Amino acid sequence: MDTSSRLSLWLRNPRYTGENRCVPCTLVNLLIAVVLAVGVAIVSTAWALVVLVAAVATIAVRGYLVPGTPALTKRYLPDRVLVLFDKAPERATVGFDGTDVEATAERNAVPQEGPDAPESTEPVFDAARVLVDGGVLVDDPVADDLVVDASFREAWERRSRELADRGSNTGQYVDTDRDSNADRRALARFLDIDPDSVSLVDRGYAYVASIDGEPAGRWESRPAFVADLAASDVLTERWADWTTLPTAHRSELLGSLRLFVETCPTCDGTVTLDSTVVESCCRQYDVLAATCGDCGTRLFEADVDPEALERIANPS
Repeated sequence: MDTSSRLSLWLRNPRYTGENRCVPCTLVNLLIAVVLAVGVAIVSTAWALVVLVAAVATIAVRGYLVPGTPALTKRYLPDRVLVLFDKAPERATVGFDGTDVEATAERNAVPQEGPDAPESTEPVFDAARVLVDGGVLVDDPVADDLVVDASFREAWERRSRELADRGSNTGQYVDTDRDSNADRRALARFLDIDPDSVSLVDRGYAYVASIDGEPAGRWESRPAFVADLAASDVLTERWADWTTLPTAHRSELLGSLRLFVETCPTCDGTVTLDSTVVESCCRQYDVLAATCGDCGTRLFEADVDPEALERIANPS
């Protein structure tokens, strides 16, 4: 590796560049660079060009020109501007086939009725109702809420442990050929495709699946992925119509089921469901999250309206 390549690697800050680059922060820094260049141009056009090129190069390799830019962006840019850039860390709020689990959680938490309810041109897929009709969720008179059927939960947790044992027992995915192939085969079986077309990558903040190089789904973690695959396997055995459902509907059902996970597939720790605040470099927002109390693994996270979270936390 030559000196220039080493220098480039040394200068580059992966935390704020590449796929982690923050668009609002970049725009703010570019604006600052232009203002600086305009100021210098009053004295010298040539030096203004030098300043602009140097500033843009710094932003390109470091992600920012002014230290502390994320704090400045968060403070001075309104949330309605930040949300235009979807400034949230890439979270696994979706499952197979990119199905939106956030919408499922919010829809199930806040039923909308009356004259103010939005008009719908197609019937809404009610995941909770389908799971109840399928005997997966049952009404618990003691808890006064829906719970997972005891026999289904037992089979689900047993299958989750079996699948999790193919990977790491520490809650962190280990990319060995054996583990990777097992997960790829399981996902390919769910989607009924060739395992060779599937790839899985653990990015630390998300477990991401691609098919022939195209994004196909993402999860908060490998344990979240395992929970979905395990539930699918059990549903295949117990529900004759399971494999005939559209992939998007099956994904939505699995994402909804993950709200009911009580035991971490990788460490057997207790999973709790609660509202929490997630912070990206520019924003803070409330999410509904299921987290293992022992290993800290996130199994579910959905960016849900705060009023919905309040209803979940304090049902009346």
